[in-house]
Amino acid sequence: MAAPKLKPRLGERLIEAGLLNQTQLDLALREQKRLGGFIGDIFVDLGFVQGEIISSFLAREAGTQTVNLVRVVIDKAIMQLVPLETAKRLRVVPLSREDQTLTVAMSDPFDVPAVDTMERITGLKIKVLTASERDILNCLELQYSQQDDVEQSIDELLKQGPERLSGAEEEGAFGGTRGGDPPVIRLVDQIITRAVNNRASDIHFEPEDKVMRIRMRIDGVLYQDVLIPKAMQSPVIARLKIMGDLDVAETRIPQDGRATVEVGRREVNLRISSMPVAFGENLVLRILDPTVQVLQLQALGLSDEDYKSFTLSLKRPYGIILVCGPTGSGKTSTLYAALSEISSMEHAVYTLEDPIEYRLPVIRQTQIKEEIGMTFATGLRALLRQDPDIILVGETRDTETAQLMVRAALTGHLVFSTLHTNDAATAIPRLVDMGVEPYLLPDSLAGIMAQRLIRTICNNCKQPVERGEKVFADLKIEPPPGWPVQLFRGAGCPECKGTGYKGRIGVFEFMRVDARFHDPIVQRAGAPIFARLGRENEMRTMFEDGLRKALHGLTTIEEVLRVTRLATG
Repeated sequence: MAAPKLKPRLGERLIEAGLLNQTQLDLALREQKRLGGFIGDIFVDLGFVQGEIISSFLAREAGTQTVNLVRVVIDKAIMQLVPLETAKRLRVVPLSREDQTLTVAMSDPFDVPAVDTMERITGLKIKVLTASERDILNCLELQYSQQDDVEQSIDELLKQGPERLSGAEEEGAFGGTRGGDPPVIRLVDQIITRAVNNRASDIHFEPEDKVMRIRMRIDGVLYQDVLIPKAMQSPVIARLKIMGDLDVAETRIPQDGRATVEVGRREVNLRISSMPVAFGENLVLRILDPTVQVLQLQALGLSDEDYKSFTLSLKRPYGIILVCGPTGSGKTSTLYAALSEISSMEHAVYTLEDPIEYRLPVIRQTQIKEEIGMTFATGLRALLRQDPDIILVGETRDTETAQLMVRAALTGHLVFSTLHTNDAATAIPRLVDMGVEPYLLPDSLAGIMAQRLIRTICNNCKQPVERGEKVFADLKIEPPPGWPVQLFRGAGCPECKGTGYKGRIGVFEFMRVDARFHDPIVQRAGAPIFARLGRENEMRTMFEDGLRKALHGLTTIEEVLRVTRLATG
């Protein structure tokens, strides 16, 4: 009797799928032999394949779906169904229960023994979703960690008395070499952890007359978190400034710093900014969480048409691709996703960033430091001597940088950058105003993407809107022709904090620059001319893209208007 045919190993299956080559597999196997560990993690660490791509590949093979554990909120009762040590050993996260079925996330959906063990432990039928092993371990650390409430830490600090609090920073009570003050450290850590778990992008520590107010920016909107007694303001601010390597004694001038903290099993980067205000120092922490970063273009929310046009531009051997929008509109995510779409071991990819928000494997990333003369222009001039194929310039800030980018594009390099303009069409006159010679632009510009981020409707409380036609009529908006008018809204629930929204998605307009743009650019035409040419080339505006997303049930008309009103005039 013939022996059963063994299923090919993961590396061989990835090669068959075109996601890996034999040279990469051989190198990864040597690393595994040297260091140990799981081969999938080694592929990710070496930058050969993204963890999300491996998860999606395994999910397709097993006929399951993938789940983003960063955005999942798990009920404590569900977590108690599986002991932490068992969950770690099996690489499994219990997510939800419906009747006698428990939905779990696993790194290997083919691990039948793990599924059998889960069924035996819980007495329930197991439904498997797929996530990367790293995300599973991070999620387990966060969800199972037993931490005191912020309020308990505040009470503990207040019991120490005002004298102890007011002198805390002088006594080295924040984790320095002279001892520690666990309640202050724990309080700050809990605030940061809570913000990360709530998907916040920023934490505001705002001093007022009687209290210090903590607010968090979630999905682009600030929400009240907790009020801290005034007596605790000084030690909390001192702890944050020490974390960011700021001068604790200097309270008269703004300061900027950076810190790295551990939340669960993952590292989260913080940008810390202090500003003197009426009742003390206002501190804002920008949270840069690599696990939240979306690095796949198709996951950003691009329409099929925009995705095809954008990826076509990425395949050009040279040219400039600009991503436009205000601060916080997701430009960096789009740039990183574009790099991941084209980056490979066969290309030399360099970036100039201020700051480096997320570390990317294989890609050489350089931090801009203007105080020592390391500007975008200086870095770009040096990069051109490093034999690059692809260059990412974090921001086009000045004339010299813009001119060097054009020169790089015309000498055979693909260049990505961002520009602060309201829409795609305005980018061309802006470059001319910055001093770029118009006759150089038609041959160097490949495409211009403008974007915003809009909030998505909470799936937990999503419901249809009656008489969608009336909503369009009241707002004096014409619905897209040929689309059925069906709108949705979020009723508000605890999961979305009563807002009806949870998460964000991009709205885009992509203007592909072709031969028709040559004469208007050389003649220094205005933005309306370029907008018309883009429309003739089937460009859809951000507003129109938002309307389609509303009719798809992803967002509301009101949210589209709120975000794109400025861009549409």
